[in-house]
Amino acid sequence: MKKIILDMDVGIDDTLAIAYLLAHRDVELIGITTVFGNVKTETSLKNSLAVLELFGREDVPVFLGNTCVLTSDTAFIPHEIAYRIHGQNGIGNLELPEPKRSAESMPAVDFILESAQKYGEDLILIPTGPLTNIAQAILRDEEAMKGIGNITFMGGALTVQGNVTPYAEANIYADPEAAKVVLESEVSTTMVGLDVTLRAHIGNDAIRSWGDLNSRKSQIINAMAKYYFTFEYNDPDNLGGAIHDPLAVEAALHPESIRQFLPINLTVETQGPTRGRTVSTMEKLREKKTRTQVCLNLDGETFVKRFADTIREFIR
Repeated sequence: MKKIILDMDVGIDDTLAIAYLLAHRDVELIGITTVFGNVKTETSLKNSLAVLELFGREDVPVFLGNTCVLTSDTAFIPHEIAYRIHGQNGIGNLELPEPKRSAESMPAVDFILESAQKYGEDLILIPTGPLTNIAQAILRDEEAMKGIGNITFMGGALTVQGNVTPYAEANIYADPEAAKVVLESEVSTTMVGLDVTLRAHIGNDAIRSWGDLNSRKSQIINAMAKYYFTFEYNDPDNLGGAIHDPLAVEAALHPESIRQFLPINLTVETQGPTRGRTVSTMEKLREKKTRTQVCLNLDGETFVKRFADTIREFIR
């Protein structure tokens, strides 16, 4: 059974990714490590604990990760647009009960490295926020990280424009130096970027169907989804939009949904107006071994149906 660590800046689509993963009984979520992005790291941790409690999975440990980017000691402050998309508290301004338990005492990076050493190729990391925790783990013990199965991360944009600048996607832009460390390392990665997430559109009917169920989980998830997807089109009567973070879970667990992978060695630009851009690294182009697979095309219809049906069954 594959062991999964979700590394997350827990907002609304991260919550949907947690639900989607937990619905898969053939893999084991061994922990959630938290990071900044949609919210501050401390809020991501609180949201993780609250959401796991909502889903009845208090057995999944949660770990506090980095609160600042790789090259700074100043706590990261989320951009105002993140609050508009996810709400001030990251979960659509819904008030979930105060979590009954606390985070684990072990720091997130220590847990990632301990798990890498313990599980090796059976471990898959799925980061859906900035790659700061992952970069620190690689800087501390790249050999251990090279031995894991894969890092399947949501982030980047290779063949399309970015979503925070014309060049950069939000997760990479939040900490380009960290992403550069990860992508230039010898660790195997799969990039699930805007190239494919923008092809995965969920519509009004699927979202509203989650609210037709009579459970507390369904009402909360439906309210979160309405908040999040209303922002996509600013039209509450035409809910829908791109599915970002859950698609990283899909690529890790159902790679057959991805119609085209591009093997390539990547780096991240860290200077000037193109800061945060994911590009091929010229000095590595002649290497026979490629470290990253970029998802370029998607069977969007199959994924969206599986995702919508799986979430509906999970929150029933």
